[in-house]
Amino acid sequence: MTVKRRRLAELDPDLPPGARGLAQALRALLPLLPPGTETFALLAEKAAEDCDREPLSKSTVSRYFSGRKIAPEWFIRWLHQKARDGAREGQHPPELSDLLELQISANTPTDCRGCNHFIRQLSHRAAELLAARSLVWQLQQKLAAHQNMDQWAGFEAGRHKRLTAANRASAPLPVPRHWEDRQAELRDTHAAQRIATDVTSLLSQQKLHEAAALLQNALAVSTPAEMTALVVVLRGREVGAMTDTLLQACGRDLQAPAVIGLAHGLLQKRLAADAEKVLRAASGRMQDSPAG
Repeated sequence: MTVKRRRLAELDPDLPPGARGLAQALRALLPLLPPGTETFALLAEKAAEDCDREPLSKSTVSRYFSGRKIAPEWFIRWLHQKARDGAREGQHPPELSDLLELQISANTPTDCRGCNHFIRQLSHRAAELLAARSLVWQLQQKLAAHQNMDQWAGFEAGRHKRLTAANRASAPLPVPRHWEDRQAELRDTHAAQRIATDVTSLLSQQKLHEAAALLQNALAVSTPAEMTALVVVLRGREVGAMTDTLLQACGRDLQAPAVIGLAHGLLQKRLAADAEKVLRAASGRMQDSPAG
C-alpha cells in the first residue's frame, strides 16, 4: 500500500526569527528519516512509542515543523537520533547541540511585537505587589505601636492584676507563631497563580513567544520564594517545556544567593530534579565565565 507522504507549506513570513530558525532546522532532518516515518501521524506515533510519552496528535507535530509550536527537547533529541539512524553515506544531520540552542532561542524571543502589552501588564502587577507589601509593613508597624501603648496602659492600670496572672499557667497564643510566614507564602502563591494563568492562556492560544516573554519578565521582578511558587504551579498545570526553559533562565540570569534560595525552595517542595536543573545551569554559567 502506498503511504501518502507529508506536505510542507511555506513558513509564515511573520514568524519570529527564533521559531523560523528552529522550524527550518527540523525540516532539514525530514529527508534523512528512515522508513515508517513518512507522515506526521506516523512521526507522532513513533515518537511517543520510542520515548514512552503521552500520544501526540499529528496536528501538534505538524505545528513543530511550521514554527507555530516550539518542539520540546525530548522530541528534538528523538528526531535527531532518527535522522542519524536513517542518514545514508555522505549525509550528515546538524549537531544536536545546535538544534537545542535554536530551541532555547525560540523560547526566549527578543523581537516579539506582541510582548510589550504583557511586559507593561507584568510591570503594573509588580508595582501593585510592591505597594501591597509596603501597606502590609505600615499596618504591621501601626499594630505594633498600638500593642505597645496597650501594654503600657495595662501596666499602669493593672499592675497587680498582671502580677496575679503571672502566677497562673500561661495560655497558648491566640495567633499561630508562624502566621506571618504563612501569609507571605499565600501572597507568593497567589502571585504565581496569576502569572501561571496568563501563561497557560497564552499557550492555549499558541502564543508561545508572548508566554516566554511573560515568564522572562516575571524572573526579573520576582523573589526566589515567588519563583519557587511559580514553578510549583506550572508543574501542577503540566507546562513542562516552558517550565524547563524558565529553570534554565533562572540558573543563567539570577545571582548566586537567589539561585541558592530558589534551589532550597524547590527542594522543600520535593522538586529535586528542578533544583538540580537550576544549579546545573548556574554551574555552567560560572564555568563559561572568564576566570578572575
